[in-house]
Amino acid sequence: MSSLQDLFHALGGRLTVPACLGEPAGIPLGPLAVDSRDVSPGDVFWALPGKHCDGEEFLDEAFARGAMGAVVSREMSCPPDRWMIRVDNPMRALGRWADYRRRQFKGHLIAVAGSVGKTTTRQMIHAVLGRRLRGAATPKNAPQDTLVPLSLATIDREDEYAVLELHATGAGEIARMAEACRPTIGVISYVADAVADGPGVGRKAASLHAELLSALTRDGWAVLADNPWLRRAPSQCKAPVTWVGRSGACDLVATNVHWHQGRLDFRVGDRQFRVPVWGRHHLTSALIAVAVGRLLGFTLDETAVALEHFDALPTHCEVSEIRGATIIHEGHDAGAPAMRAALELLRDFDALGRRIVFLGDMAVEENDALVLHRQLGNQVVTLCGADVLIAWGNHAGDVVTAARAAGMPSRQAIACRTPEEALPYLGQLILPGDVVLVKGSRLLAMQPIVDALRLYPRRRSA
Repeated sequence: MSSLQDLFHALGGRLTVPACLGEPAGIPLGPLAVDSRDVSPGDVFWALPGKHCDGEEFLDEAFARGAMGAVVSREMSCPPDRWMIRVDNPMRALGRWADYRRRQFKGHLIAVAGSVGKTTTRQMIHAVLGRRLRGAATPKNAPQDTLVPLSLATIDREDEYAVLELHATGAGEIARMAEACRPTIGVISYVADAVADGPGVGRKAASLHAELLSALTRDGWAVLADNPWLRRAPSQCKAPVTWVGRSGACDLVATNVHWHQGRLDFRVGDRQFRVPVWGRHHLTSALIAVAVGRLLGFTLDETAVALEHFDALPTHCEVSEIRGATIIHEGHDAGAPAMRAALELLRDFDALGRRIVFLGDMAVEENDALVLHRQLGNQVVTLCGADVLIAWGNHAGDVVTAARAAGMPSRQAIACRTPEEALPYLGQLILPGDVVLVKGSRLLAMQPIVDALRLYPRRRSA
């Protein structure tokens, strides 16, 4: 465990520590927190500057919640039994501490990038490796610029592996994050397809995420999902590459792929895999986990057992029953690839009644919003085969117009401005046997919509 002396050595600055706490070398460090609301007793509160307010404004609250120390940028009052380090720039200091922790860590650092599926991939890798290795998947609910350093700061130096996600919204971001975390294994899951996800999207997405490959050394590894755009990327990679997918050109090939209502079945060689997930689009994540496990000495039998007991994050895809209808709540990501994957999931569901799509705006760049929302409306019909569409948000009209143009009857495609306006349509519409996809980004907070559906009375007739 790192000590206050380690932190001060890495950061420099001015240390204030009361005599009652003892010498800095004997004071252990608790977890880091950058939001005072997340502070638990024993934590270190890192007062970062923000767009609307500074963390230092909440220092008293952090101490009241039990923080044992704090990193700040100016002279501030400190309780007599707590310590404080004053630095010139807390954000740069966080980077120095992350670098220190990374240099202390001798295990495998696995970095996961991709347009969609990163979190599931990270969790599946952790499920496999955690069967007999000590390590962690390190999710962090933090702003983009602090995500990697905060994740690195949580790594235990005694661990044998750590799995991190890298998120890219623009050129150079993956390269910057990869330089900070220095991965030994680089993973790229699904990237957007040039045809399915819009003109130029596939090339751009592959280029963004392939920045990870340049950070790998010759003694590292790369595990890549089969994709025509990614196939052009390994020229910049010094490490050996393992390709995974369904093509015979891949190094790890899945055959006999089947999905049915909550279970994905496939074979790798002579070994059967059964993974409890909703949707065949999780095949890529499972294959990547198998490949990473194999690189670190796991047999196919070991990985199959691990994945058979995989417990997916409930916020990614929850399936429930309301008034005899099946409700699929998929609220983790609302980019174009994630929307397409959700529509494919609805398409593959056995439905005695209708397939109904209830969705909010996508999380896409405004310059691409019109084209991508019209494409989404087309996919609701041509890809998913949905019977009813209820869309809401600034681009609901674009989605509905495209769905009608693709053949959906006008009265079955409804555009609304807000979820409050859209919810009664869905509440009055659903019947036993229907399958309903409720899809939106985390920022849209779709869970209350699912909860509110339970308040609507059952329809007596169609």
